[in-house]
Parts: sequence; structure tokens; C-alpha cells
Amino acid sequence: MALSKTFCPAPFMQLEVSKDGLYGPCCFTSSVWTQKNTSIKEKWNSDEINSLRKNLLDGKKDKTCSRCWNEEKANKQSLRMRMLNFKGSSNTEEKLFKKLVENKTYKTYPKVLQLTPGNECNLACPSCMPALSSKWNSLVNQKDYGTFQKTTKNWNLTKEQYQDIVDNSDKLQKIELFGGEPFLNKQNEINLLDKLIEKGTSKNIKLYFNTNGTIFNEKLLDKLTKNFKFLEIRLSIDGTGSQFEYLRYGANFDQVVENAQKFYKLDNSDFECICTVSIFNVMYLDKYDDFFKKMNWSVFYNIAHYPSNLQIFNIPEQVKKSISLSKKFNDVIEYINNKKCNDVDWQRFVKYTEILDKNRNLSFKNTFPEFYELVRAHGFST
Repeated sequence: MALSKTFCPAPFMQLEVSKDGLYGPCCFTSSVWTQKNTSIKEKWNSDEINSLRKNLLDGKKDKTCSRCWNEEKANKQSLRMRMLNFKGSSNTEEKLFKKLVENKTYKTYPKVLQLTPGNECNLACPSCMPALSSKWNSLVNQKDYGTFQKTTKNWNLTKEQYQDIVDNSDKLQKIELFGGEPFLNKQNEINLLDKLIEKGTSKNIKLYFNTNGTIFNEKLLDKLTKNFKFLEIRLSIDGTGSQFEYLRYGANFDQVVENAQKFYKLDNSDFECICTVSIFNVMYLDKYDDFFKKMNWSVFYNIAHYPSNLQIFNIPEQVKKSISLSKKFNDVIEYINNKKCNDVDWQRFVKYTEILDKNRNLSFKNTFPEFYELVRAHGFST
């Protein structure tokens, strides 16, 4: 069989699971469906995910995957393209995907679980929200953030949900932990990681952590590198110096760099940075890239898709013409021009920035001065 042009391995290999029965085929389409009080196996064979699989095999662009379609339209390498990563029929991975589909072995259980196990976090990033950050939750309870941020209940996966994973861990190849901040969440260690080690299945499972880099737990990491098949560390770092601290509110840049160097040197592991590209930092990507090269760190540039007022194509049309980046970021420039600026979203960005600065005693103007000069005539009061 030939794989269709819209084929994606994600719904045949992995499942993203979050709170209240929310689930989806990957972290880019996280929590698009809901099935409360059902097991992972039941979610894995739901009507929703089966419908998605059929559409992708039939060559249809399912709306669930709109983020990847939009990125590919702008010549940006999407998550789907990175997962495929093959160029011909002789490629081993293509043969693997074909075998997976033809034999329907995928129906038993996902090979990869992407878990958002709770909202415990020590940062309150502008691109995040209380549902994914307990720090944000506490700040919203203290000060008014208008319609941009609303308080919610702090949450975590239940012991029963963790146990469901442990009971089926012999079928898993990889577990990916997101946040919140996964290294801050003690329940991950107590109810999942330690139990996988006790059961003996950990040695066959790769672990992935998406971390903000503020915590380096040497004892825990030593245990994980020795007992799991492999450890992947992905550090969210969206800038340098004061710009990083503005975008990763509550973090200290020098401390994160120090921790990153320790992550980089871990045995039995792989380290990479993820830089989320938003309206705030898009014109500074070359500066950040120089920093990553200096540190000898691999980096992936991830386009922000939430909230909409931070999406880079919502920069005013007149300003877009003044943003210049090196050839490496031609795809980013193309993405900026992929859609017209939504004036409502831009004005929301202006308002949100003013609220952030007021409540946090920060200055967008002083932190991103070059960008501010370009946009100050487009709604800013000073």
C-alpha cells in the first residue's frame, strides 16, 4: 500500500491525555476530545480517533490537524513532517508505518503517551494560562488580568489514572511529560515513575520531559537515567537575558542556563532547546540563534498558536515589512505573511501587554525596545 499525502503517524502511535477525560492525537492538537471515566485503551479506540485515522489514510486534511496544515502551507516544517521524516519507499521508517497500518497492530495500545498530568508550575508565562500553571492561578487570584486570564482549580491526574498507565506499561515505548512543570510535580515520581521502576518495565521505556529549566533534581535524574531506557530533555527557552525573564516570568536566566548545562551533560540522555516564537520575540531570533550556537545546544523554533493575540501573523501589516531575519528563518517570515493581521487580536496584544507590565512592574518598551519602536504607533499609549 502507498501512504496518502496527508498521512501522519501520530494517531497510529501516540495519545495525548490531560485532565477531565480530555485527550487528542498529539501535543499540537491536545485535548480536542473528551471521554470521562474511560481508560486509555478505550480512548485509543474511540470513534473520534478512528475517524481521524480514516481521513488521513484517505488523503483528507482533517480539521483536527489544522495547525500542521497551516504550517505546511507557509513552508514551515510541521510536526507531521518531522514525524514522517522519510524521503523514499526504501526508508525503514516508511516501511514501519506501512506495516503498522496494514497489520492494524496499532489498535492494541498507543506506543507513546503524551501526558499533561497537572498544572503545578512555578512560572507564569504570558503564553500560558491558569489551567496549565498553578503560579498563574495564584496571580490571577491576587490581581485583575481582565478577560485574558481567569482563575481555575489546580488539578492533577488521579492515582487511578496513573495506575492505568502502569498496568499497561509493558506495551509502551515512550512516555512524554508536559506541564505545568513536570519536575515540580511530585505525583509523577510517586505514582508513575517509581512504580514503573518497581514493575521492571521502565528499562524498555524512553522518558521525555518538557521543562522550564528552573529545577535540576540531581537525585531524581540519576535514578531516571539509570532505570529508564533513555531520557530526552526539552528545555523551553524563548529568549536571552531580560527578554527570557519577561517571557518566562518567575525564572532567572542565569540559573536556567546553569541548569541547562547540567542537563546537557547527563548520561544516557539527549538535550534540546525549544524556542517558542511569538509576537514578543520574533524579530530577535537571530540573536537567540547566536546564543544557542555559542552554547552548542540544538534548538527547535516552535511557532506559537495560542493565545491568538500572540500569533506572529497578527503583527500590523505596516510593521511586518520592517522585520528582517537571516535566511535560516525564511519560513518564519513566510508564516508572518501567511495571514493578514487581525486587528482585534493585535489590540488584545497591546492591552494584554499593558496589563502584564502594570501587574508585574515590567516594561515591554524597555525589554523589547527595537520592536516597541516599530509598533508604538499602533495602539500603545506611551
